[in-house]
Amino acid sequence: MNPLVTVVVPVYNVAPYLPDCIESLLAQTLQPMELIFVNDASTDDSLAVLRDYEARYPDRMRVIDSPENHKQGGARNLGLRQAKGDWVGWIDSDDFVTPDFYETLYRRVQQTGADVAFAQYAAVPHDAHPGTVDPAALAPLIVWDDWLMRWDGKDLTDEGRMDLICCPIGGLVCGLWRKSLIWDHDLWFPADVRYEDNYWGPIAKLYVQQAAFVPRIGYLYRQVAASTTHKRNQPYIVDRMTMERATLQKAEELGVRQRYHDAWEYLYGWRFCVNTVQTYLRSYDRIPFDTIQSLAAEVDAAFPHWQQNRYYCHLVPEARRAENACQVYHTRRWLKERQAAARRQRCIDARARLWDKGCRTVKKILHISTGD
Repeated sequence: MNPLVTVVVPVYNVAPYLPDCIESLLAQTLQPMELIFVNDASTDDSLAVLRDYEARYPDRMRVIDSPENHKQGGARNLGLRQAKGDWVGWIDSDDFVTPDFYETLYRRVQQTGADVAFAQYAAVPHDAHPGTVDPAALAPLIVWDDWLMRWDGKDLTDEGRMDLICCPIGGLVCGLWRKSLIWDHDLWFPADVRYEDNYWGPIAKLYVQQAAFVPRIGYLYRQVAASTTHKRNQPYIVDRMTMERATLQKAEELGVRQRYHDAWEYLYGWRFCVNTVQTYLRSYDRIPFDTIQSLAAEVDAAFPHWQQNRYYCHLVPEARRAENACQVYHTRRWLKERQAAARRQRCIDARARLWDKGCRTVKKILHISTGD
């Protein structure tokens, strides 16, 4: 019997947390399920952990060992190409899920005929384990907005599709996706780059005809200091905007940039200010103001009125919008001041060079040796 659901798990250097992820998937109440773990050239004991579980549960899970590291996007593509289930789920290998997570989502898509169903997620400490956390006692990291929930189980109009793209849900890992939607539209992940889900999610949602929501916590997001989103001074933070450029370019190729203008404008501005700039300010010992200024100019050129975007004004609290505006303003002011200081220094240096040249000239006229 073919599996109802395939879960694809990209794995890279998470050996201490990997057993919790695997155990939570083996404990799923929905059966039959296919579990595909893609080892993305890990350098720790992750592959050994996977092989051990694969030997014990050969009918439940499969391991793909990639000799090259292609980041989460490349690993997800490897697993997706071998998926046998009609529905596909994703989980990050240092996280875990509740036992009924996929059964709940599967029943919801069957009831509604939706192309994707989402559940909520919550943060748990790095030392949390399946069975020791009560999801009912946790608060969701994202409280779903009314703009989003009004489309629960309903056919999406263009307005609804923009709401689905813009309103925070919790990421692709919180969803169960119809595999044919992915295959029919060649929805593959960007490889060799981080934040690939920032690209994949909005593009995939362009093809969703109906979405469903389960307002219960089922995905447990482990807070790990060494994870991509928590490391300090990492140059790959700029990948966020790389993915935004790719998303906008794809929208151009599909001919939907103007049709969904408000969505792309919001994503560009929000991920610049709230995600990228905030990460630079919070996670860098020496803030790269030049990079921030360059990104600000790029965003303004693409969407000069992004700070008046209706999604930005609705979804981002007023205090945060004011904070973002101040950060952009002060970054630009700092850069102007630094540029002015550099110009002043160049003038001082030029005057010094002229003075030195003039002194040497006078000495030569007076036949005074310069000692050169």
